[in-house]
Amino acid sequence: MIRLPRFALTAFALAFGLYHAVLGWLNYFNYDRPLYAVLAIAIYLAALSWTLLDRPGLRLKSGLAYLNFSVALIVPLLMASAIEAQYFSGYATWHVAGIATLMAITAVRQHRILAWISVSIAVIEVLVWGGLDILFNSGVIGAVMLVAAASAAAEVLSSSERAGNEFRVQELENRAATAAMTAARRERQGRVAMALQAALPQLQLIVARRGKLTLSQRTESVLIEGNLRDQIRGRMLVSPTLSQEIRAARARGIEVQLLDDGGLNGLSEGKRIDLLNQVALHLKTVKGGKVVIRAVEGEKWRITVAALRKESESPDLFVRL
Repeated sequence: MIRLPRFALTAFALAFGLYHAVLGWLNYFNYDRPLYAVLAIAIYLAALSWTLLDRPGLRLKSGLAYLNFSVALIVPLLMASAIEAQYFSGYATWHVAGIATLMAITAVRQHRILAWISVSIAVIEVLVWGGLDILFNSGVIGAVMLVAAASAAAEVLSSSERAGNEFRVQELENRAATAAMTAARRERQGRVAMALQAALPQLQLIVARRGKLTLSQRTESVLIEGNLRDQIRGRMLVSPTLSQEIRAARARGIEVQLLDDGGLNGLSEGKRIDLLNQVALHLKTVKGGKVVIRAVEGEKWRITVAALRKESESPDLFVRL
């Protein structure tokens, strides 16, 4: 797609708008009351300059848009006072094309309805002043076509700007998601490294005693092994509070299994921790059997907690969070 600098577009529009004002000045001696024409040209030039120099963004400030609306009402009245309706030669009706240019710029800068209202009123004023005979030699038809073309261009620019904004938002979301995944992965790697570091003394003890451990040492080894498995497989289901509660449950003889199927992906860290704290509270109430904690993707809930015992036909606990 070819992109033109905004400065170049502004300069072109300004030159085109100034062209009509120059035509107005060249007819100075043809006006019956030239002071009205001078005032109309000055007002037009001021509005044109303010409209083109208003920044930033594509949309023109509402105050300037309504100022242009006022100019579209006032300038035809001033020019009607400056010349007699019977005088059609030359470019005495420069203001018709001038107002159309100003309204075209207003339409492009996302005030299409106001631009159409303004040019319509200006055209009516010109026709009331000069009658239907002036319809084809005053630039009225060209003025309407210019605003129509500008309105079409405004729709294209508006769509392009919306698409660009949506792309930028999507890009930011993708970057944020990538950064979050990277941070989560690094955090998991850090937790695994810390778990391995914490397990190292126990592993050294197992090697030193050649696997001949006391009951308490075997229990500790099982707890450490479970914690390592959680750090590797638990992914987003791991938090300090829940890990502590899982260790306590396993110390009570409860089998705890973590299954992360992606149900916590996309959650803020605060929301994730809040859910895991709720899981920890439910786990604390379990007295025996097996507990499966699963993060479910594609459901209305994020986590399920099920406590099962072989001798029981129904779960002792089943919650969805």
